[in-house]
Amino acid sequence: MSSNALVIEAHSNRGAARLGSGEICAFHFPRRLERPLPGDRIVLDDKGSLLAVQPRLNEFGRGDPRGRFKAIAANLDRALIVIAAEPAPSPDLVHRYVAAALIQGIKPVIVVNKSDLPCPEQPPFSDLADLAALDIPIYRCRCRPEPQLDSLAQEISTGTSLLAGQSGVGKTSLLNALVPDLARQTGQLSRVTGKGTHTTTSATLHQLPGGAWLVDTPGVWEYGLWVMPSAELARGFPEFARLDQRCRFRDCRHLTEPNCAVRAASESGQIPVGRYHAWTRLLREQQRLGS
Repeated sequence: MSSNALVIEAHSNRGAARLGSGEICAFHFPRRLERPLPGDRIVLDDKGSLLAVQPRLNEFGRGDPRGRFKAIAANLDRALIVIAAEPAPSPDLVHRYVAAALIQGIKPVIVVNKSDLPCPEQPPFSDLADLAALDIPIYRCRCRPEPQLDSLAQEISTGTSLLAGQSGVGKTSLLNALVPDLARQTGQLSRVTGKGTHTTTSATLHQLPGGAWLVDTPGVWEYGLWVMPSAELARGFPEFARLDQRCRFRDCRHLTEPNCAVRAASESGQIPVGRYHAWTRLLREQQRLGS
């Protein structure tokens, strides 16, 4: 007899999943099968072994040191990109995350944590208004001394969200504020997996009070994209789509090609210059990754 389950966490060849009854169980998966991810719907046999991973709607991931895509979680509705004035992110960190989410068909949401601190007047903070103009929600939150979450809890009250960001931006504090019974959930998971509860070393799925889900991911110092064609990267810059058909060349990369409508639009202010500069930096980064 088999049963359907939702993956909570997965390591090497084993993981933890939530059954339809609400019980958390350990499961094993042979290496010949595709590794399941938090957010995956799976089928288990009566011995707790993985039989199948259900088709995914999407995957969120990052580039590994060799520029290959490494999936982190699956079946997401939105990605919460957490930044803070301290530690200040690199100029392109938010643009990388936004591009990665849009490429995978995931809604990006920007969370400016530690909102009591003044934001530097430099990218990516100076680019936030341009990103908001793309209908990307931006929330300003703080967790100390008391949580002030803007309307973030309402934003993530349905579906499955992913919490990502730089180390030190306060993701753990946000997670505790959003998941009031986090200690109970992590304790239950620890009893099933035998792992400790104090460090985030892999992506883990948590249930929110209203029944929605939130994937917590390990903090990173810098988020890197994977090697991809320029047309795929362009899906992370949807504001270019209405203009690139006017470019002289069909495969225009919007760098130095003559009669480029996108570059002209950035010079005239139709496209925010910060977004255009982010595009050129990420495209040149892609060229270095692929070299």
